[in-house]
Amino acid sequence: MTVTPGYRLVSLESSRAEDMLDVSMWAFVGEIKPTDLDEYRAELPFGRLRAMEIDDPAVGNVGTLAGVAGAFTFRMRVPGGGLVPVAGLTWVGVHSGHRRRGLLRAMMADHLTDARSRGEVASALYAAESEIYQRFGYGLAARQLDVRIPRGATLRDVPDSEALRVRIEKASLKRHGAMVAEVQSRLTRPGTMTLEHPRALTARFADPSSEWEGGGERLRMLTVEDADGAPVAYAMFRRKGAWSAEGIPEGVLSTKECAALSPAATHRMWSVLLDIDLMGTVEAMPLATDDPVLWLLTDPRSARPRLRDNLWLRIVDVPAALTAREYLCPVDAVIEVTDPLFPDNAGPWRVTSRAGEGHVESAPGAQPDIVISVQELSAAYLGGVSLTALAAAGLVEERRPGAVRALAAAFESTSAPVSNLFF
Repeated sequence: MTVTPGYRLVSLESSRAEDMLDVSMWAFVGEIKPTDLDEYRAELPFGRLRAMEIDDPAVGNVGTLAGVAGAFTFRMRVPGGGLVPVAGLTWVGVHSGHRRRGLLRAMMADHLTDARSRGEVASALYAAESEIYQRFGYGLAARQLDVRIPRGATLRDVPDSEALRVRIEKASLKRHGAMVAEVQSRLTRPGTMTLEHPRALTARFADPSSEWEGGGERLRMLTVEDADGAPVAYAMFRRKGAWSAEGIPEGVLSTKECAALSPAATHRMWSVLLDIDLMGTVEAMPLATDDPVLWLLTDPRSARPRLRDNLWLRIVDVPAALTAREYLCPVDAVIEVTDPLFPDNAGPWRVTSRAGEGHVESAPGAQPDIVISVQELSAAYLGGVSLTALAAAGLVEERRPGAVRALAAAFESTSAPVSNLFF
């Protein structure tokens, strides 16, 4: 890995939180109030926070930071319900005065190499600019819907929904952290991140005033429990009041994240969120493209959806990643992967499966059935985009007739992937 002369890569401890946040505000535009410092500090993944520090006075003040990048330690669901260790890349930015010097490329190489050294099979992120991370092999692996639903929208009946209990309180790490982690651990949708690592969990509850000032409120928590008091759903949300000129309430309730473990829990959660006093609209996000609430609405046209990108994924260990996921039908194919950063990810690899369980082994000298870049393999990994769609776009090369179609069928997921946690 090459680092631009005049800079060096360093790890950051909590004592340098203000330095790190200053660079981030240069990169993302804005100011952080001193009173919000502790809230932002809670969002930072110390222990996996790296930075480009100036060490040559010719390029700036020695010891100051020019770029930052961090990562949360997650486990992610893959098709079939298995969990794989992944790095959740976050807080990536370069100071405006140090752009176009190769700092981002060096930090990305550092991050991906570190992820591999930790045994993580992939890196995942939400992209501020979608074009940037494709240069490093990230593919768009999941999309999300942001849906605007009018207050009072009715839902189709679901048995046993009314028997579930609901609590609504101010969100609190101390009171709700364990509950959120438990529900997340039981979700099976591909792309779901679990929250065993304390830094990842703490970050869920950070709530700087910039998120709620101007008529809004601090985060609220809705919890759905069964008869034994066990949590079966939660929604973290906030409200912002508004009134029309005629005095009609037009407040907006926005979900930050939500999750449910059963049809009844899903129904109970949304029936309450859609009927909060003084609200006119519920902004439900992030939802999977096949989220149950879309089918529960008696008037599906009342939902006004907006489709946007969710998870970008970059596989760093091809055989480990492909072995961990389920395959929906038997497959026996040789795939040749291209990966300019990690040559040992390059194929050919022979992928076989029986009873859904995948096996991957190196196949030196074998003629590939398809040729695919690590970016496109990463995009298809969670089943959110079909290999046939990528091939139709000219992004996957088929060497054996019918190979793409057969592999695409095996790679499908029974539910659309999404990460319900922004990081």
